[in-house]
Amino acid sequence: MLKPMRGECQCGQVKYELTAPGFVAYTCHCRACQKLSSSAFNICMQVPAEALTISQGSAGSRIRVADSGNELTSWFCITCGSALFAQNSARPRIRTLYVGTLDNPEAVQVSAHIWIKRKLPWVILPQEHRIFDGAGDWTEDYASDMSRYKPEASPRGC
Repeated sequence: MLKPMRGECQCGQVKYELTAPGFVAYTCHCRACQKLSSSAFNICMQVPAEALTISQGSAGSRIRVADSGNELTSWFCITCGSALFAQNSARPRIRTLYVGTLDNPEAVQVSAHIWIKRKLPWVILPQEHRIFDGAGDWTEDYASDMSRYKPEASPRGC
């Protein structure tokens, strides 16, 4: 039995639980993720939607349209503003969890990097990782459940 992973916002008002392993963990170097994280990239893990539940508090949400034309719904703490996870309209059965909000982010192994054409020049990427100029191709990561994964028609944005 997989031990659930837990996480929370910065102030601790919103807590969540993840009860299934992620499909893929990666860093995203797009400008939206740089702004979201206030850093050089955001660390993301795609997880089954039904495996991610808020266990304490309630999160606010907002919708933005990505460069791809997809709608991205982001959930955040309404008290401290910490971004927790998101959903891309192209993959409604997946949530993109922001790994930095996990209680034990060191347990997540990043294996890929996307939107490196927007990467800041001083960021060094491990050579053994998969690297994509734009959106990632997660076909091999979803091999056990391809029904959750459909490549975007227009891979122009995060």
